[in-house]
Amino acid sequence: MELKENFLLQYHDGRTIRIVFCERLSSIIYAIDMNKVRWPFLIREDELISDYNNEEITILENDPYTRYVVEEELSNAEKERRNQACDIVNFVLQQVDREVLIFQSKYREKAIKLAVSEYKINYSTVKSYLVRYWKGGKIRNGLLPAFNLCGSKGKDRKEGDKKRGRPRKIGSRQGINIDDKVKRYFKTGLNRYYYNGRQNSLKVTYELILKDFFTETKVDINGNEVPVIKEPSSIPTYPQFFYWFKKLNNPKKELINRKGARNYFQNHRAIIGNSTQDAGLGPGTLWQIDSTQFDIYLVSSVDRNLIVGRPTLICVIDVFSRMIVGVNVTFESFNSYTGTMVALANSMLPKSDFCKQFGITLDKDEWDVACVPQRIFADRGELNGKQIEDAIGGLGISIQNTPPYRADYKGIIEQAFAQLNIKVKPFADGVVKNGKNTIERGDEDYRLKANLTIDEFTRIVIKCVLFHNNHHVLSEYVLDEMMISEEVEKIPVKIWDYGVNNMKGQLRVLPEQTVKMHLLPTDIGTITSRGVRFKKMLYASDYSLKNNWFQSARINGSKKIKIWYDPRDLSYVYTINEDGEFHKLHLLEHLTKYENKGIDEINQIIKHEQSIDNRSKEQELQEKMKLYDDIQTIVGQGKKKTAAQKDDSLSRAQRLRGIRENQREKRELKRELNIQKVEAGETLMESVEKQGHTEDELDLFRAIQELDWDDDIE
Repeated sequence: MELKENFLLQYHDGRTIRIVFCERLSSIIYAIDMNKVRWPFLIREDELISDYNNEEITILENDPYTRYVVEEELSNAEKERRNQACDIVNFVLQQVDREVLIFQSKYREKAIKLAVSEYKINYSTVKSYLVRYWKGGKIRNGLLPAFNLCGSKGKDRKEGDKKRGRPRKIGSRQGINIDDKVKRYFKTGLNRYYYNGRQNSLKVTYELILKDFFTETKVDINGNEVPVIKEPSSIPTYPQFFYWFKKLNNPKKELINRKGARNYFQNHRAIIGNSTQDAGLGPGTLWQIDSTQFDIYLVSSVDRNLIVGRPTLICVIDVFSRMIVGVNVTFESFNSYTGTMVALANSMLPKSDFCKQFGITLDKDEWDVACVPQRIFADRGELNGKQIEDAIGGLGISIQNTPPYRADYKGIIEQAFAQLNIKVKPFADGVVKNGKNTIERGDEDYRLKANLTIDEFTRIVIKCVLFHNNHHVLSEYVLDEMMISEEVEKIPVKIWDYGVNNMKGQLRVLPEQTVKMHLLPTDIGTITSRGVRFKKMLYASDYSLKNNWFQSARINGSKKIKIWYDPRDLSYVYTINEDGEFHKLHLLEHLTKYENKGIDEINQIIKHEQSIDNRSKEQELQEKMKLYDDIQTIVGQGKKKTAAQKDDSLSRAQRLRGIRENQREKRELKRELNIQKVEAGETLMESVEKQGHTEDELDLFRAIQELDWDDDIE
C-alpha cells in the first residue's frame, strides 16, 4: 500500500483518521482524528501498513466529510467567513520554513501567537480554523462555516435563512464599513507609501493613510492648526487594512517597486535556473501545462467528407520526471478555460476509464498517475483569469506564470510537443507541410488528404504518451549522484518511481468528485417532465426518479439546475442534489447515438441532422406547393359544379333542413354501389386477365384496388 496525503483510513471500531502530511523520503506521517477536535499526531508508516495488511483498517473510497456547494449559492456571509479563515490559515502556514514544522508544537504555537496578534483573535479560533482545514482535505471550502447546519429553535434551517449567519468582526473594535471610497484611500496610500524604494512597512503605510485621509484639523491651545485623528469608530482597523491589502496587492508590483526590477528577475521570477531543480522535492511538486495547435487536419466522424480543422493539444507534464500526467485533445481555441480545466482534471484523475473510451486498455502501472500537485507552472495565457485561479486555488494548488517573452522557461513541455509531432507526421495524412499553414501555387492541397477523426487522433496521442512515459529515453536529463549510483534509467516512469520512493515531497490525493467539481466546466440544465435536458440530450438517475424530479416538473413546471460535464464524453453529467451530494446523471437509453461521444462530435451530429432536415424541409415546401395547388383545383371544380346545380329558390332553412337524413341516404347509396362492384367481379376478372395478371387472389386484390369504380358506376 502506497500512503498518500488526504487518504481516509477507518478502523474497525469506527474511528477514522485522515493523513494530512506524508513525506516519502523520511517516512514522516501525520494524521488527524476526524471524530475529535485535536491536533494532528505523528504515526508510524509501518504501523499503518501492518494494520492495513491485517485488515484492521480500510481505505475509504468516498469522502463523507467533503461538503459540495455551488459557489453562486453561497451567501456573502459564508464567503466572507471562509475567506477570512483561509487568510488566517495561510498566514499561520507561512510562518514556518517547511510544512512539516507546523505539526510540531514549538513552531505551531509561535505561528499561532503571531496570528492572534496580527488579526486580534483568540487562540481557540485559530486552532478551530487549522483543524477544519486539515479535516477538510486542505482545500478552501473545507473552511466554510456550517451555516447549513444552523436552525432556529425547534425548526430546521430554511433556504432563505442564510442571511442570519453573520461573520464575527475581527479585532477588539469593529472598525467601519469598507466601501469603494475607503478602498480608493487604501490603493492611493499603498501607491504613495508602500510601492516605492523607501521600504516602508505595512504598519507605517497604514498609519500614513490614516494621516492623509482620516484626520481633521483642530486648533491647539497655542492657536496652531494641528491634524487630529478622527474618532476610533470612524476609521478602519489595521486588520481591515491588512485584509484588503492581501486582496488588492500585486506581489510582482510589490517586489519590483520596492526592490527593483533587476532584483525581481534575479531572485523572484517564476522559475530560477533549471526547471528540474525547481521541482527538486520530487514528483508532484511542480507541473507544467501548455497548449499547441497540432499540425494536422481532421475530418468529421459523422461525414468524413467534411474537414473540420486542426485540433488543439493540451499537455500537463511533471517537471521532475518529465512524465506526461494529463492530456486533452479539443477543437477549443487556444488558452480556453474549458480545454485547460479538462486537461488538468485528466492529470489528477485515474486514466483507466479515459483510455477505455478510446479503445485502449492500460496495463498495471502503465499510466498510474492520479494526484494533486503542489504547484502548476503555465504560460501567461493558460491559467490567466480569476475563474481559473479560483478553481485551482480551491484545490490548494498555487500557480506560477512565466514572465513575458520567456518561452525558454518551458523547454520541457515544448520538447514533449515536438516529440509527439515527430512520431505522428510520417504516418498521418492531412499534415501541415513544413510547419507552415500555407499552400504554394501548384502544390496539392494537403487538407484534402485528411482522414482521421478527433477520436482516432486522440487514440494516437494516448499511444504516443504511453510510449513517452514508459520507453522514451531522456538523453538531456541530468541525473544527480544518488540517481547515478542507483542506476536509474533516463525514462520518465523510472525517474517518477525513483522520486516516489526516494525523494521528499508529498503525493496528495483528493476525492474524484472534488476534483471534478472544481475543474470540469459548468452550464445550466433544465429538469423537465422527460428528464434533465442538457444540450438537446436527456439524463436521469436513480436519485432523480426516487425523488420525483420529473413528475414534479410536469406538475409545477421545469426548473433550472447547475450542471458539471466532461466535454470529451457526454454519456453522463453531474449535479448537486437536495442532499448536498455530487452525483452522476446518465444519458437515457433511447439517445444511445450520443453515447461515449464528446461535445465536438455531438455538435457535428446535430449540425449534420439539421442539414438533412433543412434539405428535407426544402423538398417538403416544394411538395406542399403542389398540394396547395391540387386542393385549390379541387375546390375550384367543386365550386363550379355546385354553382351549376344551385337552386336559388330554396331558402336558407330549407337547405339546412334534413342534414342527418341526407347523410343516411348517402350511406345507403354507398352500400348499393359496393354491391354493384362485387357483382361486377366477373367482368373485372376478364379485364385483369387481358392485362396479363394471374388469377392469384392477392394479385387480383391489388388490381381491384387500382380501379376507380366511381367513374364506371353512374
